[in-house]
Amino acid sequence: MALTLIGSLTSPFVRKLRLVCWGRVDLNFEAINYFQPEGEAYLQKVSPINKLPILIDGDLKIFDSRVIYNYLAKQNKWPELTIEQENYLTAIDAITDTCANMFLYKKGGMDLEGDNWYLDRQRQRLPSILEYLKPLAKSLSANKPEDWNFMSMSLFSFYYWAEFRKLVDLSPYPEAKAFLEAFKNKPGVKETTLPES
Repeated sequence: MALTLIGSLTSPFVRKLRLVCWGRVDLNFEAINYFQPEGEAYLQKVSPINKLPILIDGDLKIFDSRVIYNYLAKQNKWPELTIEQENYLTAIDAITDTCANMFLYKKGGMDLEGDNWYLDRQRQRLPSILEYLKPLAKSLSANKPEDWNFMSMSLFSFYYWAEFRKLVDLSPYPEAKAFLEAFKNKPGVKETTLPES
């Protein structure tokens, strides 16, 4: 029986799961728009934490992209992540979460440039994490099939989304731009690209 992944078409947390499943896992993708009243109502109905993504396997519901990945990896006997990979994934998830919070605040009408302790804290996290990710982006090669994995898919999903939402200026990070260019034709990337609206 196919698994069902509930998520939005624009979420980087959802996209990286769609990428890792592309051509490997029998998956039904159910897209919802939680910015619309019916999408928000549906999300509240299916998730006690009111967040995406959600994986449904029979009667089992799994929340959070990292937990979903670990479940899929165990079910499909994918290679275990190293501590280094786990650390990079933690950094990618942290910066993605920071940018997602900033995006939601902006969508709610808050001035992201204003004097606000919480937003200052969020902004301060960005450069240090972007610097930390530089060696990873440089080390991955699109010519090595083993380098297209959950870690690189997570990095691609973040970089692409952060630029798409204009939350991060990647121009000071040429390795990030080069990484996006190098991996843009990988399996599933075109099919999961973010809609313009």
